[in-house]
Amino acid sequence: TIADAVHREGYLAGIWLAPFNVQRGKSRILKEHPDWLIRNPDGKPQLGCVAWGGAYTLDIYNPEVREHLKKVFDAVLNDWGYDMVKLDFLYSQCRTPRDNKTRGTIMCEAMDFLRECVGDKLILGCGVPLGPAFGVVDACRISCDVDLSYGGKFYNSMSINNELPSAQNAINNSMFRRHLNGRAFLNDPDVFFLRDHNLTFTWEQKLLLAKINNLFGRVLFVSDDAGEYSEAELEVLKETFRESDAKILDVKCVGARADGNYEIKFIENGEEKLLYFNLFTGASNILEVR
Repeated sequence: TIADAVHREGYLAGIWLAPFNVQRGKSRILKEHPDWLIRNPDGKPQLGCVAWGGAYTLDIYNPEVREHLKKVFDAVLNDWGYDMVKLDFLYSQCRTPRDNKTRGTIMCEAMDFLRECVGDKLILGCGVPLGPAFGVVDACRISCDVDLSYGGKFYNSMSINNELPSAQNAINNSMFRRHLNGRAFLNDPDVFFLRDHNLTFTWEQKLLLAKINNLFGRVLFVSDDAGEYSEAELEVLKETFRESDAKILDVKCVGARADGNYEIKFIENGEEKLLYFNLFTGASNILEVR
């Protein structure tokens, strides 16, 4: 199996799942078990998420759903041999209150159920309200997704919210949710990029994102084919994946928040360093503090 091949290389094997979701229009469960889905007051299936073409949501308060999910996790963890599951789009379980339960209660009970299913294997939570994940998952995404452009899509500039996919929003999340790391779970700040194609990042923006992830994250991912890296890119990858001994002394906004200027003061390898950057443009002194 794939997990066996990973184990032979001396690593733990992980797999990415969306356990509560069934693909809209394509799922066998949708056709064979329509009664398993959460439904809106009008009787139509509730859309749990819009990503990947959209998906409906399984109702964990249906005994048949719970039994089905237990069998799925048993197959993934015991038959297939995976050691970790990244569980995504979990918020879909609590989009609306139901069964005389608040959204918060539903999410907490959903997370407890997932831990029951997974047992002592590792869980990386994703797309989950952070509070219900405290003490339940081993690691958790604490930022929005990054985008293939540093600043994200055109609508990011409309200030709709601070969770729209972009590196600048992810950096902001990583800085100001850093206190959760090692207390509630290990922080996952989403991926960084080093490749030189299919991106609109400058080299300095790539280095800034990688450094932020290294300083504030404990679960690091790169969204590239590392086999295609240049020597310079490979060196940054090794540097970023190397566990940091950095002690954060201060993180602050300099001047008006609307200007986007930030400073991070930290001690690394016994040396006090100051990283300053503009959140909106990614301009920084990263080349001086690496």
